[in-house]
Order: sequence, then C-alpha cells, then structure tokens
Amino acid sequence: VRKKGEESMFNNNLKKEALKIHEKTLAEYNASYGIMGKSCELLYEIRGKSVELIKLVQEVVNSIANTPKQFDTELGKIGKELTKFKETEQYAKEAYDASLKAGVNIVGGTTAGIGIASMAPTALMSIATTFGTASTGTAISALSGAAAQKAAMAWIGRTFAGFAVKEGAGMAAGQAFLALAGPIGWGITAASTGISLISLTNKNKDVAEKAVKEAKEIAKAREALDETTEKINALKAKTDRLFDDMNREKSKIMSFMNLDYLSLREEDKLFLGTLVNHTLSLSQLLNETIE
Repeated sequence: VRKKGEESMFNNNLKKEALKIHEKTLAEYNASYGIMGKSCELLYEIRGKSVELIKLVQEVVNSIANTPKQFDTELGKIGKELTKFKETEQYAKEAYDASLKAGVNIVGGTTAGIGIASMAPTALMSIATTFGTASTGTAISALSGAAAQKAAMAWIGRTFAGFAVKEGAGMAAGQAFLALAGPIGWGITAASTGISLISLTNKNKDVAEKAVKEAKEIAKAREALDETTEKINALKAKTDRLFDDMNREKSKIMSFMNLDYLSLREEDKLFLGTLVNHTLSLSQLLNETIE
C-alpha cells in the first residue's frame, strides 16, 4: 500500500509531467495557428494582385467598340464579384475600427490584455476574406455607438472561436492568440486554455487529469487547423495558376485598348472571349471561402 507521502510525491510528479505535455501541445497548436495565419495573408496578397489585374481587363474590354453582348453580361458578373470582395474587406475594417474605438481586449493576460490594436487591419481582412464575414447584412458603418460596437463584436465572435470580451482569464500574453483560433468549431475557447491549471485546484491528481484532458482537445484542434491550412494553400495555388497565366498576357491584353472588335482577326476575338471567361473565373475565386 502506498503511503500518504509517497502518493503525494507520485501525484506531484504526475502533475509536472502532465503540465509539460500540456505546454508542449499548446506550443504546437500556436505554431500551427501562426502558419495558418500566414497562409491567410499569402492568399489575401494574391487576391489583391488579382483585383488589380481584373480591373485592367475591365478597362481594356470596356474601351473596345462593338463588343458582343455576352461580354457585357460577363463583365456585369465580374463587377459583382469585385464589389462583394470589397464589401468583405470593408466589413472587416469597420469591425476593426469599432473594436478599437471600444478599447476591446482579446482575453486579458497575466499582465495586460492584448488589444485588437495589436492586429494589423490587413490581418483581420485576410482572415475575413478567407473565411467570410458571416455578417447579418447590416453594415457596421450604418450603425453608431454601442450598436456599432455590438455588431463588430458579434461578427468577430462568430468569425473567431473563443474571442471573449472579458478579462482575467489568466491567459499569458504569449498565448493570447489562442483567442483567435479561427471559425467557431475548430478552436479551443480562451476560457478553457487560458485558466492557469496550477491554480484550479490544490489536488495534484486533479490538475494532472485536467491538463491531459485539455491537451487532447488542443491536439484535436491543431489537427483541424493543419487541415484548414492545407485547404487555404490549395485555394491559393489555384488562384496563383490562373493569375500567372493571365498576367503573362498583360502586354497583349493592353494592346487591345480602344480597338474596334469588328476589325479584329478571328484569333484575337477568340483570345478576348477566353480572357473574359478567365477573368470571371478569377473574380469568383476572390470570394471562395474555406468551410
């Protein structure tokens, strides 16, 4: 039979090992989250370049006289996709501004909460355009005061799992980005991982069990993050290929500026028809989101 002192020592060692596992799992999760965030930013970057190329094609095709009606139809669809992408960016920017104005902190750390200001607005926009805004349809700019702040928080709350407008969860400042774990369903809530495990209870065995259980949940969330990163990278690769193919023809595209469609050779008409189709495809990729 294990003596009381021996059992206490055993449980203390158990706690230490469990906390080590928890710390390691948490570090791995944060690394995966950082990689996912970078993937969002790279996707947003190629989308920004795509917007400029799409606008160039719009300008060139609109300058050509006597184009087929089909071109007008396709350009209308392209215009709608550009508007939708811009609205998503704008919604994220307004949420950022409203949060900043409200002085909202991402879950308070041991010394100070990390404010929304610590994120660049472009980082928020990259995530918003990757996963969608899930907005109610009411623009934040159309609201004022507390209503605007509430709308901003509602959007961020839906977009980022575990985003909590509260302090004192005990999360270390270095782990605060756990509060931005991505769309609801993947991540761990800040309240869960943020609480200092050591302070939860004096019973070493209970702490050990809690740490191991939570580490398993964090590991599952990390797997989901890694899968999501793969989806983002695949979408970026698809966008890259189409953008590169079109961008290589940039000089040729510009050579059609202010021409008359009726005077073009058949091969040039075919080129323009293909160009408009590719431009529509590229504009649709701007608004493809990760589920």
